[in-house]
Amino acid sequence: MLTMAQVENQIKLFSLEEQLHLIAYIANTMNAHASAALQKKKPKRHAGGLAGEFYMAEDFDATPDCFKEYM
Repeated sequence: MLTMAQVENQIKLFSLEEQLHLIAYIANTMNAHASAALQKKKPKRHAGGLAGEFYMAEDFDATPDCFKEYM
């Protein structure tokens, strides 16, 4: 792993054109990551989105006959 000082020393050896290409590459990479992060945002959820889609049986809380001997 290079230190920041080592990276800076290597960049100083580049020509001006190479430095500009490097800056453009870094900017494009950062923009690509930023746009990917924006695309991954989940839609905002709201309560009650599935209202009416499910029902609960009237005897949901009742103990089944097969378990009554254990109570």
